[in-house]
This record gives sequence, C-alpha cells and structure tokens, in this order.
Amino acid sequence: MPLRRGKRDKQRDQDERDGFHDDDVGSGAGSAAEPADGEPDDATSSSSGPTGARTRPFDETEVSDPEGGAPFPRLDLGSLRIPVFTDMEVRVELNEAQQPVAASLLHAGSAVQVLAFAAPRNDGLWDDVRAEIADSVRADGGHVDEVEGPFGLELAVRAKGAAPDGKPVEQRLRFVGFDGPRWFLRAVFSGPAATNPQQALPLETVVTSVVVVRGDQPMAPRDALPLRLPTDVQGMPQAPGGERPTADPLTRGPEITETR
Repeated sequence: MPLRRGKRDKQRDQDERDGFHDDDVGSGAGSAAEPADGEPDDATSSSSGPTGARTRPFDETEVSDPEGGAPFPRLDLGSLRIPVFTDMEVRVELNEAQQPVAASLLHAGSAVQVLAFAAPRNDGLWDDVRAEIADSVRADGGHVDEVEGPFGLELAVRAKGAAPDGKPVEQRLRFVGFDGPRWFLRAVFSGPAATNPQQALPLETVVTSVVVVRGDQPMAPRDALPLRLPTDVQGMPQAPGGERPTADPLTRGPEITETR
C-alpha cells in the first residue's frame, strides 16, 4: 500500500525539499540524540522506553559505527540495514522492473515486511497513515481495530483476499508505524505474529534493531527511501585474505497482501 500525500503533506513538500540540512537531523518531535562519546554501538537512546526496551528502529546517527561493530551482522540494503539473526530469513521484494522495494523477514511461519519513507522534520506520519490504512481496509470490506501495542497505537486488520485457487480468504495483518528523525518506517506483520505476541517477539526484536539511513538529500514527505540489492553483510568476520564474505543472492520475497 503506497503512502498517499494528504493536504498537509502537499503544502509542506516544497519546504521539505528546500529545508533539509545536516543540522536538522535529530531536531523536532520524535528525534533522538546521538550517543555520547564512548557509548557502545547500538547504545540505548531516547528511542528506548523506561525499561530500556527499544521503541523504534535506530536512526543512523544513533549507532556509533554504522559500518559495523554491532553485536550481530546487518545486511546493507541502502536506506535500511537489516539485522541477520539465526533462524531468520531475509528476502528482498522486487517490483516489475526488478528494483528492490521492500524487505521481508521470515521466522517460524511468520513474516514482517518493512518499508521506509521520508518524513517532515517536525511532524510524524503514523497518525495520518494509520487513519488512511483503516479507511482503505474498510472500503475493501475488511475489518480494522485500533489497539494499543508495545510501540503505541497500531492496527489489527482482517483483510479480504483471495487464495491461489481464487476462493476468498481473510488475512490477519498487524500494521505498526515508527516515526523517526525525518523518516517513517511501516512494519506489516503476517502469519501467527499478526495475532500472537509470543510469535511476534522475535520479529519485533529484529525490526527495532534495523538501522534507517535517511541521508541528507531533499525528499518530499512520503517518498520511499531508496533500497538496493545487497552485496555485503556488515559486521561479518572477514574471510581469509581480508575479504568479507558476500551475501547469498536474495530471491523475491512473498508478497504481503496490500489493501487498496
């Protein structure tokens, strides 16, 4: 489901294109300060809750060594650096032009699809996007409940779909949004993780360990942050001879059902 621009987004598009500067990173609502000198990579920051649990993915400014040094390797997809955990599969989803458009993480029969978008400096997108998703699902005959989850308000969705044989089916989905410094990340959980908190926990841990690389280039709010196919896994031990092992070729992932 692509993010549509609302009236407020259209009015501030030009401001956002002209007004992004390096010193804007981390300013405004929902921003997080850079770690102090000496803090370990992936240190707890203002994007952590009172118990120390993370409440959203990392911004690139919140890791002291974005090129590596994490306690686990990350797959470099350009604007997203995806953690590589044991017993999890990462798939890159491609459009018809064979360009990467999203990443999916699979574990124990569940999946989560992650997409990142540009966002305004001072306003989050999740409140507006959440309402638009709910309206779209209901318009297609599905059911939506807005519920309080571990990361704030989210959507529990029963979406109408079709099985491979054409028979109508109902798909359970869970939409979670994260507002970061000049970016917004949408996560869509499917399978058992959409309804079972214990099944969701491993995938939630991966999502909040993602690093979002917004970059300094001007972008209109809701424009998708560019992805690229991976050539390297950051944080992997070097192979003999000083060369890093390359990542296995990634196949097209399962299409998460989109509601329009």
